Amino acid sequence: MNYTVYPPQEIDKAITAKAAIAHLGDHFQAFLNANNISSWAPADDYTLRDDRVADTLVYLGASKGMSIAQMKYRGKKLMKVVKASGGTMKLSFAYNLVANCLGYAAFQFANRCRSVDHYVENLWPLGMVNNGHLFDDMKREHWPSSSVSLRMRENIEINKVRDGLFKEIKWKEKKERSQREVDFLKARNNALTRRATMPIETRD
Repeated sequence: MNYTVYPPQEIDKAITAKAAIAHLGDHFQAFLNANNISSWAPADDYTLRDDRVADTLVYLGASKGMSIAQMKYRGKKLMKVVKASGGTMKLSFAYNLVANCLGYAAFQFANRCRSVDHYVENLWPLGMVNNGHLFDDMKREHWPSSSVSLRMRENIEINKVRDGLFKEIKWKEKKERSQREVDFLKARNNALTRRATMPIETRD
């Protein structure tokens, strides 16, 4: 049997994309562009709305962090959005969702990790949350070794002391509390509830 070998033939144009492709990712993007009839909408064409659950979660996840007061306020607003759409959501679950948006497994744990001024930072952009796993107190041995991890551990210890002091004072009858203890409770309450409705600062 005889075989005839022909030299490679020139092609007039690229088969799947008009642009020269150097990387697989470029090939994929060129393919999408070539098959998109209506053209891609600019990124700023879509505005996040506070009356949609998905939009609300995206917005919260894009924040740099929130105070405890802001987290509770946003949790209550989230619950109202769900209710307005015909659904139901417990307040505790709403609080946990807000904490999830910041990278924490639950609100109670986020509260334990708050800073001295009762601020809870968003761990997602800081590389603290790996492989989609939320920051969980029960898995400290898996925490990455970083300045963020160290800061969280320090916050937990500080809050353990001051929350313990708070509980000790609250157990006392009001008439048994000293003026210093009364002032401590008042200052704590003000710090935990102020600026709840302040706008959230988002990442760039």
